[in-house]
Amino acid sequence: MSITCSTCGYDGNPDNAEFCDACGAELNLSAQPQSNSTAPDSTPDSTPDSTPEIIPFTPPAPNSPPPVESQDPVFTPPAPNSPPPIESQDPVFTPPPAPGNAPPAPPSFPIRETVPPAAASSPASSPASSPAICLTAKQTNAPQIEFPVHQISLIGVFDPDSGPVDIDLESFIGGETVSRHHAEIYPEAGTWMVKDLGSTNGVFIKPQGQPRFSARITRPTPLNPGDEVAFGKVQFFVQAS
Repeated sequence: MSITCSTCGYDGNPDNAEFCDACGAELNLSAQPQSNSTAPDSTPDSTPDSTPEIIPFTPPAPNSPPPVESQDPVFTPPAPNSPPPIESQDPVFTPPPAPGNAPPAPPSFPIRETVPPAAASSPASSPASSPAICLTAKQTNAPQIEFPVHQISLIGVFDPDSGPVDIDLESFIGGETVSRHHAEIYPEAGTWMVKDLGSTNGVFIKPQGQPRFSARITRPTPLNPGDEVAFGKVQFFVQAS
């Protein structure tokens, strides 16, 4: 016994089929055809009384997919903005200039890094580059006759707030005219210089061969052997040590 599909009329479906083998429509099992002995006359009436009922199509279950019809491959046009392939070009060979037209290249030698020698210390900042001098007191029976000067030296008097100085003139005659930080002697460019540190009574220099002291110095001034220097009223000869 076979089942006839009410959708497409296919009558080759097995009696236990749920879907039509031809169109995939669901078969109405309750409407199975009767046996051949009881089947009505297959000759249709010339005038049908009514239009057969159309059963809506129901998609098949996932476990029994309907046959898939083959589809033609979809043509995908190329992108409109795709540039055409660029053909690679061979590099252009440029021949070297003729030997007679260009001067020969100078020979290359390895470059050696030259390390400059260490710079010598500046005489202005090194006391050893300036010959030492000595301040010799002009006073008779001075508490200290000589003050050798080998480095930067501070001239003045002791003060409990600022402390001691290198050359203390407090016990000299005229020491009351010497300020706490009166002057400073220091080397510069191979010469000894004296600088007034803002003292009350000033620093004076009598260059060698001059009859009298010059006016109070207002800027650093060289001290040379044979000169005389006065800090307030306290005077010294400048001699080479």
